[in-house]
Amino acid sequence: MRMAPGQVRPSPVVAPPRVLWVGAVGEPWLALSRATRALGWDAVQSPSPPEPSRARPALVLVDWRQLPVRGPAGAWKARLGLSGVPLVLVAEPETPAEVLELAHVEGVEDCLLTPVGEGAVRSRLAALVASSASPPPSRYSPRVVLLAGASGPRAWDGLGAHLEACGYHLLYGATVAGVASRLLEHGRAPHLLVVAGGPASALWMRASPRARELLEGVPSVTLDVGEGFRAAPVLPRVHALLGREGASLRVEERVSFCCPVEFAETGVRGLSWLSGVSFAMSPAGLFLHTLVPARAGSAVALRIHLPTTGEVLESPGVVAWSNPFSPRPGPSRPHGMGVRFLGMGPPRLMHLRQLCQTPPP
Repeated sequence: MRMAPGQVRPSPVVAPPRVLWVGAVGEPWLALSRATRALGWDAVQSPSPPEPSRARPALVLVDWRQLPVRGPAGAWKARLGLSGVPLVLVAEPETPAEVLELAHVEGVEDCLLTPVGEGAVRSRLAALVASSASPPPSRYSPRVVLLAGASGPRAWDGLGAHLEACGYHLLYGATVAGVASRLLEHGRAPHLLVVAGGPASALWMRASPRARELLEGVPSVTLDVGEGFRAAPVLPRVHALLGREGASLRVEERVSFCCPVEFAETGVRGLSWLSGVSFAMSPAGLFLHTLVPARAGSAVALRIHLPTTGEVLESPGVVAWSNPFSPRPGPSRPHGMGVRFLGMGPPRLMHLRQLCQTPPP
């Protein structure tokens, strides 16, 4: 028997994924420890925000008491070197609205309500290890919108951010050729191209033949995005071009209203409640940040915890769109789901309209 020449190098040891809990040792930490142990993951506990480490965690859970009360927006997450790492807030139904607003600024993408159960933690870990394969197309598949000439979601009076909040997937580029190259990079079929008009209309005229070939047949809209441009009037036009019913979306009518929300898919035997957090609400529906959204088209039951009054507003709804967690970089879209209210009685609907008309102090 002949031996292979040279020294045989041992296979590198792959460290298990790590989950960080920022908070005191207690019930959330115990639930996290049990869930990670069952999967062979590592769980690390820190009573306060730790110093940055080379070993980046795959997920961070933070007690609401650990969020900073001062400092620039997003400084806490940036200081810990957690860019791109999902951040889950562990909160109580009575958590002050001011803390939830801080969570929004820090980029929190999910919320676990106490008491935290092992199943709730397991669902988040499962979302991290789930297959990143693209789901088969369906009538609920997200629409891909290209913005040529926009620097990001906040450009053009926040048009991109509005469209993302409607459930669309956005690709941004400084030029038409730029968004076309991003299509090649991500392999997504576009449904609409929005191009800056006015003095910048030459963006389309300067497009390369290759870019024109890639975008041939894609419906396009040219907008005058000069001084005084407003995004809200454009949304119904985009909805119509994409074949979406826009009356129930009404992103322009949403107001900042931070609250934890529990949800459960109905129509199955026994309700399995999950949670998330909403940072904006309208009389027609809300956008729920969560790593474990329900499927698009699902009927759901909602429990909306109102921190300003301590009440719980219950309502049925339907999931208009859903963006599950994906570790792969791709089109810009928020993780979570858009829920349209259904069958809300007059008293609750009037209460909700009052809340949306008067933003909390």
